[in-house]
Amino acid sequence: MNDTLTLDVIGRRVEVNGEHATVRFSGVVPPVAGLWLGVEWDNPARGKHDGSHEGIVYFKCRHPTGGSFVRPNKVNFGVDFLTAVNNRYVLEDGPEEDGKEQPVTIGNKPVETIGFDSVIKQQSQLSKLQEVSLRNCVVSCAGDKGAIAKACPNIRRVDLSRNLLSSWDEVLSIADQLKHLEVLNLSENKLHFPSVSPSLAGTFPALKVLVLNRTGITWAEFGSWKPPFIIYSWAQKWTRGSFTRQRLGFIAGTTIFCLRLTDLTHPEYSFFEPSADKY
Repeated sequence: MNDTLTLDVIGRRVEVNGEHATVRFSGVVPPVAGLWLGVEWDNPARGKHDGSHEGIVYFKCRHPTGGSFVRPNKVNFGVDFLTAVNNRYVLEDGPEEDGKEQPVTIGNKPVETIGFDSVIKQQSQLSKLQEVSLRNCVVSCAGDKGAIAKACPNIRRVDLSRNLLSSWDEVLSIADQLKHLEVLNLSENKLHFPSVSPSLAGTFPALKVLVLNRTGITWAEFGSWKPPFIIYSWAQKWTRGSFTRQRLGFIAGTTIFCLRLTDLTHPEYSFFEPSADKY
């Protein structure tokens, strides 16, 4: 981003040095020259002030130390969904060279990798992907219209937790291209729910479970929407290293599913999949 930033950055979710924040201000902050972004950090301990500087209030924060001014070139505005999928699942260089399997070593010892290459190849074929984990991959938007449906139409389960999604319209743009989507985890995205309930016509035709931990969306907002699928919100805590879960509530649907961990990359934040067990 550069000095051509416009007002549409206000409300955008961003990443700065691994920390997430929301843009609350864009403009000059005298006496220092140049363009600044005023951000409100998810973690208020990361900030320095309440959005004011030398007696002038540029933006407001919920916490007295939740705000900072940062230069635009220090801010990551994220990537589109398909870029994140490619970054996560597509190999730039194939595992084979001249038709020969490449050896894998740990230390000085070779490791047997029977079937390893075939697993990597299968993951790299986006059209065959059914489960996608994009947790903490700075996804901020859907991208070009129709690109997701063309590249990976068979996705059924998506973990989009802890990304940079702020607009419910972007969520709908992603989901609308995944006609087989059954499970969608949007936890830890600070989503702005539209004042007018979004249209569900043609969207989420196969969705069974939507997970909304720490998104800022209230049950009342979704209650007015009356979605035709189950919505989960979970409290998570650690007890001597063990992971426990507590069901807080749900809306709609006639069957409540138990949930199980499927993403071993981030076991502390599970990717949710419905099992055959009733809760």
